[in-house]
Amino acid sequence: MKNLILLIVLCLATNIVLFAQETTTKKLGTVQATNLRAPSPIKIDGKLGDWNNNFQAYNKNTRLLYLLANDDRNIYLVAKSTDFTTTAKIIAGGISLTINTEGKKKEKDAYNVTFPIIEHPERLAGGLGNRFGNRNAGADTELMKAVHERTIIAAKQIKVLGFKNITDTLISIYNEYSIKAAINFDADGSLTFELAIPLKSLDLFADTPKEVAYQIMLNGLQINDGRGPQGGGGPPGGGGGRNALDFMDLVSPSYFWGKYTIAKKQ
Repeated sequence: MKNLILLIVLCLATNIVLFAQETTTKKLGTVQATNLRAPSPIKIDGKLGDWNNNFQAYNKNTRLLYLLANDDRNIYLVAKSTDFTTTAKIIAGGISLTINTEGKKKEKDAYNVTFPIIEHPERLAGGLGNRFGNRNAGADTELMKAVHERTIIAAKQIKVLGFKNITDTLISIYNEYSIKAAINFDADGSLTFELAIPLKSLDLFADTPKEVAYQIMLNGLQINDGRGPQGGGGPPGGGGGRNALDFMDLVSPSYFWGKYTIAKKQ
């Protein structure tokens, strides 16, 4: 009887959380509408307490809650995934932030940062997707915890393109360029993401605000079968959602473009 009561309480709590998340996303626009000064201090650790859940948009193409912000030194991308396919997609291919400082929605001559870059990501994404093959709740929780821990440990590389002062395309999260990135998982199992890029590395400055174009892309699991890249850039296809893994979505990149004006120096 006690176990039944506990199960009912857990189900109700889960439904409340999901309802709150759905309510939040319905109130947000698809693309962030304004600039934002970052709070202080900021620690890039994948834990989003510093940001007070202040997401500025919920993008339906990528199914990401996100915000862009800046202070006098960095521009920040903060994101959250609340469903399995999106989380698996991030584990498999990372989130790419492209910034075109000329304000053009083009990847050519733009800066690009992708995180996380994980060796053999399919093993982690597969572990996430196999959750519902296990009907033992206790084992299921332990499995998810193990996948989360292994993902955080494995997320140690950042891919960078277009930076004049960086000759390598892969750098450690512990780098000398002050590019910082981290992922984590919150109490609900949602993947949380933080990225900080120095403004000076982008030839941007808070005392001279400038409008830039940006692209956020979920690369997904790349399958090299000799036919080239998989998928396209439209809205995710198939079911997906919080409680299902959509393989076609997993291997199909999804993205969107937006504009952001650097918030003035304070």
